[in-house]
Amino acid sequence: MTDAADGRMTVVWITGLPSAGKTLLASRLARRLPHPVMLDSDEVRLALAMNDYGPEGRELFYRALAGLAGLLARQGHVVIVAATSPGRHQRRLARSLAPRFIEVYVDTPATECAERDAKGLYAASARGDVDALPGLGVPYEPPTVADVVAHGGKDDDALAAILHLVGP
Repeated sequence: MTDAADGRMTVVWITGLPSAGKTLLASRLARRLPHPVMLDSDEVRLALAMNDYGPEGRELFYRALAGLAGLLARQGHVVIVAATSPGRHQRRLARSLAPRFIEVYVDTPATECAERDAKGLYAASARGDVDALPGLGVPYEPPTVADVVAHGGKDDDALAAILHLVGP
């Protein structure tokens, strides 16, 4: 079994508003680590056909994502999760299921997220077509104390800090 102190058996959970830069930061981190597992919430939702964004569907999805991340980490992987996970309780659950947990908050203002929103979620929310967007229709609870705070997905200092916490 792999020793958790060597950086493996770790879940790096990257949270923030939609379009904050979570996936970009996660991808940049993945390129710097040997054999990471990256779980982007959009891709996991698609693979598991978990497309219910209502309160119950959202809770079920984040429980499943946290369980999957913890399972993979216990098998010796560094698991990078890019997920809005708007509730602090969702991230506490993920922490409780991981052998080692690093919480990264991508702190990007909602106005900036809306400007670069490739999926058009903010515009759809403004039109009333989407009512469950975290930060607008659904409350987003930023971490009270994140292990690392990134300012967008291109924050080199945050990337270095995460790599330092993950270790060799």
